[in-house]
Amino acid sequence: MEEQAKFPFEEDILNLANGEEYVVFLRGRAFIIKPATNDDIERVGHGYYCMD
Repeated sequence: MEEQAKFPFEEDILNLANGEEYVVFLRGRAFIIKPATNDDIERVGHGYYCMD
């Protein structure tokens, strides 16, 4: 069976504690990744994507 590809920086992101943030630069743009709270999920009107 083939091993499932990992999301880039998966281990770093999964190890973030509440309140910590991770900055990723993609094509010259900065994105902040942080653990989402229930309030964050409710606030974002575009839904969410589950990557189990």
